[in-house]
Amino acid sequence: TSNNSAVSKLIRLVEEAQSNRSDTEKLVDSFAKIYTPIVVLAALCMCTVPWAFGVEVGKAWAYNGLVTIVIACPCALII
Repeated sequence: TSNNSAVSKLIRLVEEAQSNRSDTEKLVDSFAKIYTPIVVLAALCMCTVPWAFGVEVGKAWAYNGLVTIVIACPCALII
């Protein structure tokens, strides 16, 4: 039957694992909710605002913004 299929068992296992989260996982999730938007906003500002001060300044800061987003990549830190 469909209730005993491998896929349904797998879905049940995943749902069970997600409902039984450790305190560390909860802490990381709460940190990610704050950290991720701050990093993305900072990189976005670094890539856009300096263009108002000239092309060379814009290019340099666009590079810095991209470096920031790669180094502080939320995916790598949160995982």
